[in-house]
Amino acid sequence: MGKVVSMPNNTNRHLSLGQRALKSQNYASAVAHLEKAFKQAPAFEVARLLVAAYNGVQQPQEAVSYLSEFMEDFLARPEDTATLYDTLLSLPDYRFAWAVLHHVPSAQQAPIKARIEAAEGQDLQAHQAEIMALARQLRHLGGFDPHQQEALLKDLGRLPRTELSGAARANLADPDVHPAVRISLLDALTAVGDDQPVTVVGYQQSGEVVPKDLPSVLGDKTLLAVLDQVQRQIGLGDPELMRATVEVLRFELGYLYPFIDQAIPDPAHFATSYLHKEDNGVTQAERDLFNWMQQQTAKLMDMA
Repeated sequence: MGKVVSMPNNTNRHLSLGQRALKSQNYASAVAHLEKAFKQAPAFEVARLLVAAYNGVQQPQEAVSYLSEFMEDFLARPEDTATLYDTLLSLPDYRFAWAVLHHVPSAQQAPIKARIEAAEGQDLQAHQAEIMALARQLRHLGGFDPHQQEALLKDLGRLPRTELSGAARANLADPDVHPAVRISLLDALTAVGDDQPVTVVGYQQSGEVVPKDLPSVLGDKTLLAVLDQVQRQIGLGDPELMRATVEVLRFELGYLYPFIDQAIPDPAHFATSYLHKEDNGVTQAERDLFNWMQQQTAKLMDMA
């Protein structure tokens, strides 16, 4: 009887074949094997190879979910960061590219910034008519119905930074543009580092802000303070309720950005009122704000 040799498990087999195919630039085969390897072992070391393979077959859109899932890992080493930018600039999604640059170590930022700018310049030269047509549409979102606004917003990352900034600014004080859309545009200006003051209209507030100096919606201190209070007040006794409430409220509070602190001067009281809307302690201002937030959510649902 011959010697029994154990076969490697399927994950290692597909990983080995995928690595070999990637090295020989047989990208289609690499994708097929690495997809199977990732399903069996969903780890970054497989994902980074799979992203490179998707870039090789010119399907960068298929790689985006892996970038999102392992963003910190892709930013840990320069060679993996380069693969990440291969994807973003192939899409292209310049808004995403500029946003990620804020998280790249300072010493590595200059060459990546130059790479993004070069890609934008080449793209603009090759597709100027297409880019300018999209920019004109995005500049006047208030003239479109809600469904079209949402559809056009998805194309915002297609614009190079200068064109994105010009298109986004015009909508920030337009009452015909849904607050969630306006805030997405403002967040995009923050992501690309726009340093020009813009006027923003929100719930009973308006003012001039410099996008690059804003913390982004997810980093707003008042928003985080309110969510923290909600979690504390619900407590650990009902984790499902806590998660669901925080998820909904995080979205609703986004309508108030960047003036959340003006609309909510006391995060603890607001959280209590939000969780107990029928109590006598809820102020009229809070009731009005809750109603407005609910109305905006209803409008947004109509856009879906």
